[in-house]
Amino acid sequence: MQVVLPDAAKAKVRSQFGPTAEAYACSEVHARGESLAVLLERVQPQPGWRVLDVATGAGHTALTFAGNVAHVVALDITAQMLTTTQRMAAQRGLSGVRAVAGDGEDLPFAAGSFDLVTCRLALHHFPHQARAICECARVLRAGGVFGLTDNFTVAEPAAAQHYNLYEHLRDPSHRWVYALDELQAMVEGAGLRAEATFRLSKEFEFHAWADRQRVSPADKERLQEMMRDIPASLEPLFAPLWADGTLYFSLWEAVIVARKS
Repeated sequence: MQVVLPDAAKAKVRSQFGPTAEAYACSEVHARGESLAVLLERVQPQPGWRVLDVATGAGHTALTFAGNVAHVVALDITAQMLTTTQRMAAQRGLSGVRAVAGDGEDLPFAAGSFDLVTCRLALHHFPHQARAICECARVLRAGGVFGLTDNFTVAEPAAAQHYNLYEHLRDPSHRWVYALDELQAMVEGAGLRAEATFRLSKEFEFHAWADRQRVSPADKERLQEMMRDIPASLEPLFAPLWADGTLYFSLWEAVIVARKS
């Protein structure tokens, strides 16, 4: 089932991620990134819980929690991603996973439906991120847990713009990565109380990172030029290193665990 959404940005997400579903199924940072282990450890899921994973992608977060809870709904707007999630769940013998087509900014569930809602490495693709977080809060029961993982950038506006232009050139469905205090404010603004925040750094090899989104050779050149000309305040974030004939760089990632009062 394909969700028909009027927002052109969401159509861009589907067109960008549909053909790359298998690449994300094999992506180390998505399948085994540090944030996934931190999220699981901090949330401490319970056997009877109903869980919703918003913008599940290839399903890595949903499948990780599936072995620890009663039922997981893996939601995404991209049909190919849901097909990949279902296949991976079947391969692992996880019968408690249900793939659902839906929009994270307008969740097709009643208020208070879930004990845990997660959204990992996806919020920066949402056109209306505060709305999406409010929807996650709405479908949580009182006392339920929200686990958010996403990239974050520096607070300086010009540097944040450079960062986001860099990400957008690699992936045209990219919308915006915020500073950490802005992410935290959106969570609190949705009526959720942050209980823990973890700051992580993850390293990438440039060509593997770019090829996952099918970046053209010309745009690869532009991306490397942008990296050579980053604002000084982005140096600690990107930590660029040219070695072994390639570029290595880092991105910052936050894990925010919050509770609905």
